[in-house]
Amino acid sequence: MAEQKQLSSKGSSPAPAAGQPGFNQTKRRWARGFLWATALLLVIDRPLPSLLTSACAVYTMHGGTWLSHKNAKWMTASIISFVISLYAVTMRTESYFVDEERAYELKATLDMKHRVAELLWGGVLLLLLCLTVKERIDGAVEGTRDVVGRISQNLANGKGGDGLTTKNKSS
Repeated sequence: MAEQKQLSSKGSSPAPAAGQPGFNQTKRRWARGFLWATALLLVIDRPLPSLLTSACAVYTMHGGTWLSHKNAKWMTASIISFVISLYAVTMRTESYFVDEERAYELKATLDMKHRVAELLWGGVLLLLLCLTVKERIDGAVEGTRDVVGRISQNLANGKGGDGLTTKNKSS
């Protein structure tokens, strides 16, 4: 009876607790969501909101297992995103204080530096995130291919239909 209470309480929790399977996966999923927002905000030239979303990604990942290869990858991407966003905000703020009539070249250089940094890292981050989506799609396609192969093999062997209808007919 005590085991049933423990099982039912575990099943009702919305997210796995530290040390449970899936704990780091949940953190990575949240961090990837924040990084999607960061990448899009960097590309459309919104450094302050991208600074906030990248800070959220770093905060999300800081409680995960550091020795995990997957966690290290996303934590590194989160930290780089934070630094690039902070750099872009700093360059943009400095650009506002420069008088355009007296130091046009300096103002243009500051504007260009922050924009190039945003576009480069935003593009790299989008590429990294899209490759992650591609890996998931490839895994789903491979799983579907295996299932279709088994069904085709069953049909070729004369078992007609999938395993469920064969079991139901023999019962």
